Amino acid sequence: MDDEFELTTPPEGEMRQAGRQMTVAAIIITAFLMIGKLMGYIKEMLLAGYFGKSGATDAYKVVYNSVIFTIYTKIEKLLRPTYLPQFVRSREEEGEEAAWRVGSIITALQFVTLLMLAAICIVFAEPILGFVGKGLARNSEHLRLAVVMLRIMAPALLLFSLSVMPELTLHSYKRFTLPAVADASFRTAMVLVFVALLALVWNPTNPTAIYALAVGVVVGGCLRFIIQIPGLWSKLRMFRPSLRVRENKAVVTILSLMPPVVLGLVFSTFRTWADSRFGTDIGEGVYTCLDYARKLPDLFLQLLPLAVSFVVYPFLSDWARRGEHNKMADALVTMTRVMAFIFVPTTVALMVLSRPLVTLVYEHGAFGEEGVLLSSLALFCYAPGLLFFSLEGSINKWFFAYKDTGTPNYVGAACAVLHIVIGYVGVYVLHVGIAAIALALTISKSIKVIILYGLIRRRIGAIDVRKVLQFAGKLALATAIMGGAIWWLHTATSPGLAELELLAKHPKLPALASLVLGAVVGTCVFLAVAAIMRVEELGTVVGHLLAKVKKLRGR
Repeated sequence: MDDEFELTTPPEGEMRQAGRQMTVAAIIITAFLMIGKLMGYIKEMLLAGYFGKSGATDAYKVVYNSVIFTIYTKIEKLLRPTYLPQFVRSREEEGEEAAWRVGSIITALQFVTLLMLAAICIVFAEPILGFVGKGLARNSEHLRLAVVMLRIMAPALLLFSLSVMPELTLHSYKRFTLPAVADASFRTAMVLVFVALLALVWNPTNPTAIYALAVGVVVGGCLRFIIQIPGLWSKLRMFRPSLRVRENKAVVTILSLMPPVVLGLVFSTFRTWADSRFGTDIGEGVYTCLDYARKLPDLFLQLLPLAVSFVVYPFLSDWARRGEHNKMADALVTMTRVMAFIFVPTTVALMVLSRPLVTLVYEHGAFGEEGVLLSSLALFCYAPGLLFFSLEGSINKWFFAYKDTGTPNYVGAACAVLHIVIGYVGVYVLHVGIAAIALALTISKSIKVIILYGLIRRRIGAIDVRKVLQFAGKLALATAIMGGAIWWLHTATSPGLAELELLAKHPKLPALASLVLGAVVGTCVFLAVAAIMRVEELGTVVGHLLAKVKKLRGR
């Protein structure tokens, strides 16, 4: 399927055509993100089964989450609001040759930076891990495992993090499929290499078998970069690496936009490091349980919200450049209502069904009852922030479209400090444990999004507040009735499910039954109440599905 879009629609139909284009692109990205998330959960289930809530798992997660993946995500968040719009602007105003000169210089700068970061990670692996995962140092074997894994994974930064450049460049051409395929391939390769090495090289009962996953990161990271290159093959003749920064005004502009972004990224990195340090300080396996819990809401957050945040940005940039503020307001309201319609009821369902969900996904092999209890508690505390997590990535794009990289990053930095303070007080003063770390993210992210919504109102067109409040009231009532139905069902069926567990001698059967019953009944009740109250989003979704069915019948 060709996913390269051109904005050639007449003015009177532009908003409708833009909506269609964004929908198609979001569906494409979501489909491949689903594949990637599925492979990610397979990896987590294998990790839980083989290594459980152990120091070896802590070591891997601290290295990957707090160092390797942190560097990758920070580079992506640095370049998306700075490089991507400037590349598009240079291409439109000066031609493709000029745009690719910009891309060539930024790529060269990124490569040199990554080379230095990889060298630092290899040479100073032990002090780095002693800082971000202090609890690992209490056990020399766990620290040794982490040091070796960091040195294995560090070279992957060169192509894994460098894969951000072809991804953003393809997005600038409004081509979204190949980057999504590349990301799914990265996650798939991690799992396949992990399984193959456990079968052929490492004994899974030996803690050093965790190295197999580190090798999987290297292979997957390289694959993520290589797969995207064919999509730019016809353009690569214009790619000429250079470090002549001062001679290119567009590159200077990009660099001038970076300081606020860098500030925000530094504080968010401190937040990530704080979580790993707090978790490892509480006790062995706590950080692993925290990460397992965070992965479950990510199933929802890294599908539709992530796809929308990718797709909406080029369109917002066009509207902001042309001063079409009403379109910016309409898009914001529409996006927010859709996310609320999906994620508010999902939040309640996750809170009620957190225990059976964790049991179903993770409880097997070396991951037992204690791990289930810790992960369930963390998931319960993460769930209330689900709507705000889903909105964060997109609301930032409204500011970036106005060439404002400062406001969202300054607010984000302040909220990252709030996160660290809440976590520190909860862990070391109140001794709340894992719940404090999860609540720190929920509270700080929610406050950040609320502040950004208040600030963006000054720049966009008018919003019909009355209609928004009416929608919020209907949604709250539908969700409350749904939550009550799920809770009643869960309470009423618990004795029978407990007997089923005794008969089956397997905790996953009652957990599966509880989840299926809760999901089916909850969905039916929510949709029925939404239909009775005529919630607009339900009619939009049903109408879209009926139109698709009619079209298929016509064929």
